[in-house]
Amino acid sequence: MGIELCALMFENLLVFNAEGNKEDWQEGIYHLEDIALTKDVYRNGPLFFSFKSVEDNESFGKFTYYLPINSQVEVAEDANFSFQKHFKVDRALLLRQADEKLNINTAFDEIKSYSNLNNIEIEDYYYCILLNVYGEYIVDLYVPLKSQGDE
Repeated sequence: MGIELCALMFENLLVFNAEGNKEDWQEGIYHLEDIALTKDVYRNGPLFFSFKSVEDNESFGKFTYYLPINSQVEVAEDANFSFQKHFKVDRALLLRQADEKLNINTAFDEIKSYSNLNNIEIEDYYYCILLNVYGEYIVDLYVPLKSQGDE
């Protein structure tokens, strides 16, 4: 599949932040799914996360996990997660079914190469959308453009 320019939007999300090794991306997903069960909410969209590596170590960084839910919830101040009403990325390069690549890093590198070839400035982080299709995940990778305005 090719790379395309898209937007990404969701409403009513549970959000969980963590730091860790890039290869351990699943850990936060399990934690966020547990939170959703305890809050008695219904998931109404794909689970997704962003990853931004630290400056001196590309395999370690900050994860932000998002879970779209059916309605707004109140979150205690001391909770290890938060609620976000709106999420929007106006413009991003999208590589659908990025899991067909060797790994997420390979897919991210493909988007970086595409952006360099086409003189498109992108951010140094990505959003990984996990679409559950018949018990298997399809991964879509979104990389935001640095300039989010109209051309």
